[in-house]
Amino acid sequence: MKPAQPPLRGAPPMANALPMQTRLAPVASIEAESRTVEVVWTTGASVRRCRWTGFDTAIDYEEILVVSRDAVDLSRLDAGAPVLDSHSQWTTRAIVGVVERAWIDKGEGRASLRFPKLGVDEAADRLFALVTDGIVRNISVGYRIDKVRVERPERVGEPERWFVERWTPHELSFVAVGADPGAQVRAADEAPTFPFELVNSNTRTMETAAMDEPVQTRDAAPEAAPAPTANERTNPAPLDQAPVAPNADQVRAEERERVAAIFGLADRFRLERAFADDLVTRGVAIEEARRVILDKLAERDERGVGHTAVSFPAGGLDATVTRREAITEAIAHRLAPSANALPDRAREYRGMSLVEIARETLQQVGVRTRGMTANEVVQLALRNAGPHGTSDFPLILANVAGKRLRQAYTTAPRTFERWTRGITTTDFKPLFPTQIGNFPGLLPVMEGAEFSYGTIAESRETYRLATFGRIVALTRQAIVNDDLRAFDRALGTAGMKASDLESGLVYNEILANPLLADGVALFSAAAGRANQGTAAAITETSLTQAIELMTQQREMTPAGVTGDQIINNYPRYILVAPGTRAIEARKIIAQTTPAQASQVNPYANAFDVIEEPRLFNTAGPQRWWLAADPATIDTIEYCRLEGQSEPFLDQRVGFEVDGVEFKIRHDFAAKAIDFRGLFFNAGV
Repeated sequence: MKPAQPPLRGAPPMANALPMQTRLAPVASIEAESRTVEVVWTTGASVRRCRWTGFDTAIDYEEILVVSRDAVDLSRLDAGAPVLDSHSQWTTRAIVGVVERAWIDKGEGRASLRFPKLGVDEAADRLFALVTDGIVRNISVGYRIDKVRVERPERVGEPERWFVERWTPHELSFVAVGADPGAQVRAADEAPTFPFELVNSNTRTMETAAMDEPVQTRDAAPEAAPAPTANERTNPAPLDQAPVAPNADQVRAEERERVAAIFGLADRFRLERAFADDLVTRGVAIEEARRVILDKLAERDERGVGHTAVSFPAGGLDATVTRREAITEAIAHRLAPSANALPDRAREYRGMSLVEIARETLQQVGVRTRGMTANEVVQLALRNAGPHGTSDFPLILANVAGKRLRQAYTTAPRTFERWTRGITTTDFKPLFPTQIGNFPGLLPVMEGAEFSYGTIAESRETYRLATFGRIVALTRQAIVNDDLRAFDRALGTAGMKASDLESGLVYNEILANPLLADGVALFSAAAGRANQGTAAAITETSLTQAIELMTQQREMTPAGVTGDQIINNYPRYILVAPGTRAIEARKIIAQTTPAQASQVNPYANAFDVIEEPRLFNTAGPQRWWLAADPATIDTIEYCRLEGQSEPFLDQRVGFEVDGVEFKIRHDFAAKAIDFRGLFFNAGV
């Protein structure tokens, strides 16, 4: 006997899997005030169904639900399963109520259903009215089968008996009497199937051999065809009913779906286009294509390359990211073994050349590189990793470049950070630093008297961040030649240049003696400044003069003139160029053991000497400076961009340059803020 609609041709069978089943049952009672309905959703009665054993053969069987607390899993219903309109599972608009409670009573499955409040949902209100008026009388349950015990027929021609010993209701639906039988089996062609346990109670015989074929679903494979149900019983289709031939539009739609699915899977797992084209050309069905693709991925994994699907190991990192970092660490170890340890995860990439690493990254995304020259491998790794993706090779080079750049930057000496003050800013707008010491002096307050108001001087100096950068390239020739030394030299030099840039901008503020906002030079012997001494070497006399001048600096008034309030402005640092002045500075602060009082060094350990080569004067006597503690009073302020205190590195595969281009960008600025914390001597 054949069902009304045969399964689609060309799909492989799926053993022991069934779609969600449905059954009809009557509505029991209605509570209009609380908008609840009590229903009997199953009595476990026998239902005639059929299963396909091939493309042209169907066999009837009797399905009997075992209704007991052990057989029925009510967890989904008790958790608030949806009440649907005609088993429509693909939109929330089809939900008309919720299962409040479900239970088993005397071999029957019962449930209490609740509709939403009046006016909340028009579809639910309509259906509740139809149920209340007795127009809609039947409830249907959608369930999955977990375990089936099959009793084979004793005589040829009798149906099998399928005892469903474990099953799980998923939803309840109100359905129309005499509705399309297919709608009672499945709501849509894309409904999932569920595996179940199949237990044969009889021994296989010659007469029952034809019944031992796998159960097949209608949408994914030639499996369980739509079985009509009505009042717990379905009638088989007429014997002379012929299969319905699919129309041309349906065939074209199914073919488009098959092609799109195959190409989508190939793109997702980064398989070669030719592989997907072959599956499409040979007319391989979707399920068979999935199996072939899985075999292809397994073959690729056996070669040690893996596929690019996201996987999270115990460490919490994506496997692709972990592998990329391991290769980065291996290259960094080659560049500077003393500065970069070799972790265990990077040992398998130890000693690999850049060409070998490029080949490795291509193989990781499924590109076959056998027979390719070193030049071809590098070109393909730089440009892409095949038709559908990009290799990790440029990213690995960028990671190595960034790591090496940061190392060179942080190890480069920056002497200015000790005697200046650093800040960060979030943008490139002008900065108006507030001068320390502008708060007015505190005045005595008599008992019961009011506090008097003071005025804080407004900031006068202003500056903003500036952007500096260059582009360097790692050429294709250098990669093929595995010239890591040139790569390392370029990156190391770039990091040092960024550090040198900062030092140059800071020390240029005291070398250039710029004008401040009041129109006066930073250093001047005039009364308004008094922070430049008589030209001399670093001696006890000249140093004493400098200390006297610095400690006599006064508080600035809001009008910008000197006030009467003395500030704590004792010098802490001596700034000199290496050479004569540096020797003098270290002698003046040296700790000695004098034989008499006149030989005591009054400035022993009183200062920190900072030697900076940029302060060397090639056209005259060597100069020297004093600087106060930046925590006490401002001297020079430098600024970096917030969240990016180190040079930033970006990369792209070059077009004008045949290789990888690295753009190095650094945002930095420096400005003299207050003259009172600095002192200058021209030297002799």
